[in-house]
Amino acid sequence: MSSDRYYLRVAQAQRRRIPDETRRALFDATDRKCTICRRPLDIEGGTRHIGEMGHIAPHSPDGPRREAARPAEVDGFDNLMLLCPSCHRTIDKEPDLWPEPYLRAIKAEHEGWVVVERSRPEPRRRPGGEPAGIGGTVEIEGVAYHVAGDPEEERSADGTAIASRAFALTPDGGHVWIRRIAARSPGPAVLEWRAALAGEAGLLAEALPGLPPRVAASVTPETAVLVTAVPSFTTLAGFYDGRGREAEAVRVLGSGVAGLCEGLASLHDRGLAHGAVSPDSIMTDRAGSLFLRDAGHAFLRPDQAAEPAEPAEDVRRLAELIHVIVTGRPPIPLVSAAVLNPAVPERFAHALDRALSSDPAERGHILELGEGLRI
Repeated sequence: MSSDRYYLRVAQAQRRRIPDETRRALFDATDRKCTICRRPLDIEGGTRHIGEMGHIAPHSPDGPRREAARPAEVDGFDNLMLLCPSCHRTIDKEPDLWPEPYLRAIKAEHEGWVVVERSRPEPRRRPGGEPAGIGGTVEIEGVAYHVAGDPEEERSADGTAIASRAFALTPDGGHVWIRRIAARSPGPAVLEWRAALAGEAGLLAEALPGLPPRVAASVTPETAVLVTAVPSFTTLAGFYDGRGREAEAVRVLGSGVAGLCEGLASLHDRGLAHGAVSPDSIMTDRAGSLFLRDAGHAFLRPDQAAEPAEPAEDVRRLAELIHVIVTGRPPIPLVSAAVLNPAVPERFAHALDRALSSDPAERGHILELGEGLRI
């Protein structure tokens, strides 16, 4: 039997085995495109398709990637990729080049960006060219964002990806935060970073309370870009620099933290955590109201994030930042912030003490911290 006929019979057998609802869900999640090469799978002008369902962990114990743990639902959605015939053969003929973690990263990245593309507030307009890199100007779908200040840049350990971050101005003078993932070469890191950015873009499209509004998102094989609105370019660190111990500053801080806590609650209520709460990731407007700059490490795997991505850790970290602002020093066990600074009300200090508990279960919900700090 020829190789082509063999793979055709394998594909036909898989189609018979996989439930119709799973196949429909897979076609929908991938926008009817190959998960790897993104080739449209519907035959132009016809009523059929060339899509094939490929297993990540093998259906049989001796199949490709046999070293991978086979899930209980081996024919379930999470273990399947929609592929064109060419990519299906490629991953199965050279399984060592396409290990299970790599395929799962590709699946997550592609399906995540399908969600982003579908959640656009208006039909996508084709830009004149690819989005520009982080330089003086970033152009996305015909809109130019003018970068302000020096961009940040981070390279993945395997050298496949470059993450750039920068504040920028919109054409009408609005303030935005831009993140761009550029692929230098194929690899797991660039797929994981792009998938994380896609996950955040999809969440922000829901316009959840306290989370930054999504302004624009764009994806090409080379780059993925997410633009979010921020109230200004002023960070928590800049706003309270050297004046957090004053009574009026304590009052403004207690009043302004509500929106920030609401944003963290939107993440926590979905089983996510920011994991990167810092003086530079929190923004403020002129009135002192605080806002999240982005979703932090919420969509990164635990081994990729610098901080533990747990809601209780977000609570502790925010309380620690506020303690430093109002007292000028890190928390001291059994010493109240009200003792270190008489301008701090007892209720305010008690809320900090609870959130700083060494036992995560005793720290309470992030909204309880926000309510306790309100003066």
